[in-house]
Amino acid sequence: MRKMSLYALMLCGVIFFGACGKDGEAGPAGAKGDTGATGPAGTPGKDGTSGIIYSDWLDVTYTAVRETSDGNGNGVLDTVFYGAEIEAAKITEDILSTGDVRVFINTYSDSEKDVAPLPFVSPISGATISPSFSLGLITLIANGAFNTVEEEGTKYQQYRYVIIPGGAEARKATGIDWNDYKQVKAYLHLKD
Repeated sequence: MRKMSLYALMLCGVIFFGACGKDGEAGPAGAKGDTGATGPAGTPGKDGTSGIIYSDWLDVTYTAVRETSDGNGNGVLDTVFYGAEIEAAKITEDILSTGDVRVFINTYSDSEKDVAPLPFVSPISGATISPSFSLGLITLIANGAFNTVEEEGTKYQQYRYVIIPGGAEARKATGIDWNDYKQVKAYLHLKD
C-alpha cells in the first residue's frame, strides 16, 4: 500500500507541475555576478586569406599578331593570333614560384555578370583565350579580338585577375573549384 501511495504522490506531482504554464510577465533582472577566471589560451588558427590581391574589372584591347602567309616575307599578311597584355606589378618572382594567379573574363556587363575563368573556350563560338604570366605582366593569347567594348555606356568583356600568395605549408581548399568564379570570390572574400 505504501508503494501505491508513493506512486500516486509522484503522479500528482507530475500532473501538478505539468499543468503550470508561463502566463505571467518576466521578473526584473538579477544583479550582475562577479567576472569569472580567464580561460586558457586557444590554439592558433589557420592562416587566413590575407595578402590576396585582386584587380578591378579592367578594360583590355587585343592586337593582331601577323606574319606572311609563306613565312619568308613573301605573300599576304595573315593574322596568326591576337594578343593583349595586362600590367600587374604584384606578380613577383615569389608569386610565380610559390603562389597562383587567376584571370577571369566577364563575358557580359557589370550589372549582369557572366564570369568565366581563363583559359576560356566557348563551345558555341569557338572562342579561345589563354593567359600566361611573367614578372609584372599577364599576357593573353586568343583566336579573336575579345576586346572590352562599350555600348550605350555599358562595358562588356572586362577582365579581372586574382593573385594568391603561397602559404608557409601546403594545404588544400577542399570543395573549391578554382575555375568557378563564384566559389573563388566567396572563398577569397572578393568584392565586386
